Amino acid sequence: MSSVSDSYKNSANTPSKQTLTKYIAMALLALLSFGLTGLGAIVVMFALSTLRAGRDSAASHGISSRNSSRLGGVAIVITFMLFLIGMVLLSSYTPGVVRDVTFLHVWSTVFVCVILGGAEDIKADLLSPYFRLVVKLLAFGFFLWTTPNVVPLVIGIPGIDYLLSVPLVAWGLCTIFCVGFINAFNMADGANGLIPGIATIAFGILFLVYGRPAEGVLFFVCLMFLIFNVVSGWFFLGDMGSYGLGAVLVCYGLLGVAQGDFSAGFMASLLSYPCVDFLVSVIRRLRKGLSPLQADNGHLHNRLYSFYAPKFKSRVTPNSLTGLTISSGSSGVSLIIYVFDWIAIDSNTWFGIFGIQVVVYLIILSRLRRTQMNQSELIIGMSS
Repeated sequence: MSSVSDSYKNSANTPSKQTLTKYIAMALLALLSFGLTGLGAIVVMFALSTLRAGRDSAASHGISSRNSSRLGGVAIVITFMLFLIGMVLLSSYTPGVVRDVTFLHVWSTVFVCVILGGAEDIKADLLSPYFRLVVKLLAFGFFLWTTPNVVPLVIGIPGIDYLLSVPLVAWGLCTIFCVGFINAFNMADGANGLIPGIATIAFGILFLVYGRPAEGVLFFVCLMFLIFNVVSGWFFLGDMGSYGLGAVLVCYGLLGVAQGDFSAGFMASLLSYPCVDFLVSVIRRLRKGLSPLQADNGHLHNRLYSFYAPKFKSRVTPNSLTGLTISSGSSGVSLIIYVFDWIAIDSNTWFGIFGIQVVVYLIILSRLRRTQMNQSELIIGMSS
């Protein structure tokens, strides 16, 4: 992702006109959405984005054109904790981890994922990918074993429902699914506003469904990060942010499906992009004889960025446009259907919407690939 502008880095006391415009835009959007509270969150994020710690090389990201900060997840965690502490001290709010042992297990598992991601953000490759994979498997395995009420009994797909009827098999399948989803969420964090946009929409819907303070705070924090991320492009979620938000969503998703609050098809549609992109990427790498965990630039967001980039002089605009296009075109569709109540949230019809999203993804991915191939042939022809 795009990092702090050159003018900001070279002369912090005299920011450029472009940088000042970004300051004003972020402040106004935060004030209009959440008043002084929103502005305070933006200030916290700005302060963290200027730190040297967590700075990452542009070469490690397919869409990035500048060095950037990985401390977006740290900003989200700090803002979330400050907001919760304020509610506990200033109101009669009692956190869910105190009221319900299920949420104690949920947030303990999220904490493990946050620490794993934070270690990688502070120092890249401090923990090997396989070590992190094993820890996540153990964390979710322990969580689901000690909290069996989170494991759905049925999801509306006959073959899978049969497997879920066997407790040990259901535990194993859900453990693998949770870890896979966390990795998918992390892998899709490749453009400004992509994962933050999906998370904002998801937590907004969860807040509308449950009306609990925790989901409301998560929606607030993700929206503030989305504004900062899309307007400035100065830092991104990093592993702490993507692991943490992914863990919260997968735990809430399993629990909601198990309780019958919404269907598995609804969650599949809401979170379609990271899941589909992850599966397609793994298949693509295996076909090439590569490790499924090895990074590449074949994702849809990489190809869409390549399509947008030549059309803009700014390095932030095509990056942010890529993320917003995908998040609004995937999770945004689910949000519209939910808000207008065109499909009941607990209906299996959502699997049909998910199927349409998969087809659209594959069509766009194929067309962008052909576009890139034609561009490459044109370049070769001009140079020969």
